[in-house]
Amino acid sequence: MTDSVFNEKYKEILSVISSDLKNFESTLNSYFDDAQNRKEQIVPIVKDFLGNKGKRIRPALIFLFAKIFNKNNDGFVTKIALANELLHNATLIHDDIIDCSILRRGKATLNFDYDSKLAVLAGDFLIAKVLELLFDIDDSSIRKLHSAAVSNLINGELYQYFNRYRLLDIDKYIEKSKDKTARLFEAGINSVYLYQNSEPVYLENIKNFALNFGTAFQIINDIDNFYDKERLDEDIKNGDYSAPFIFYVQEKYGGDLSKVQNTGLLFKQIKNTSAIQKSQELAKHYINLAIENISFLEDNQYKRAVIKLCNLIAGIEYNG
Repeated sequence: MTDSVFNEKYKEILSVISSDLKNFESTLNSYFDDAQNRKEQIVPIVKDFLGNKGKRIRPALIFLFAKIFNKNNDGFVTKIALANELLHNATLIHDDIIDCSILRRGKATLNFDYDSKLAVLAGDFLIAKVLELLFDIDDSSIRKLHSAAVSNLINGELYQYFNRYRLLDIDKYIEKSKDKTARLFEAGINSVYLYQNSEPVYLENIKNFALNFGTAFQIINDIDNFYDKERLDEDIKNGDYSAPFIFYVQEKYGGDLSKVQNTGLLFKQIKNTSAIQKSQELAKHYINLAIENISFLEDNQYKRAVIKLCNLIAGIEYNG
């Protein structure tokens, strides 16, 4: 599926929450415009970074589930969506520093455009704004969710750092992916479910949906990196081995990393194995688990949108 086809289908699916997303973008654009933030020299830099947006998939899922749970957006849902998106972007900035990346979404990274010191501070600035947002939420369980998400995220990064140039087995790769990516999905979606909910009987189902979806999302992202020579070279250089590479080394070299040679031809070599297919099947496995996790929900246009979004992310075709 080409990028243009994906984007068209993605926009079509999210049309059911178009007004929420439009309001979100407006809120995000104006969030740093108060008198206090206007004094900060870092503000134009982070606003420019945030303006180079990706899929906004975290806010999208938060708004979709808010509709599914019949939660009125009295400001809380947008605040959670904002906190999640700011935290996600803070981690991207810090990831780019760690990986020495020069491009993010086709644009120069902050560490390349400026320097690593400024980029660290930009990421920290966004995290500080997330803390301000969460401070205003009068629900300790929701604050704890985000605290746990940040803790797990950092632990995932630390685990990846201390296991550079080691070939993890798939189970350990999945656990790392859950911590690095899926836990933030969990914090956002669970927050919406728990909000003003005195009997959250399906919390485990919602939690598992978020974790399974987030895991699949990371696997798909890792597969996409194998079609981007610069990202692939960067990952291999940094010793960050994802699912396609793990399956490749297991299939071709019996898991012996020392036998891998000529990484310049790596993508061509991997295409001659079942590594990409196995990675895609792994992503679809977690997507199917995610869909199963929400089978208890009443059928409506918002649940159908979530399921269509799951299938689109996993590359599973659907009919409108």
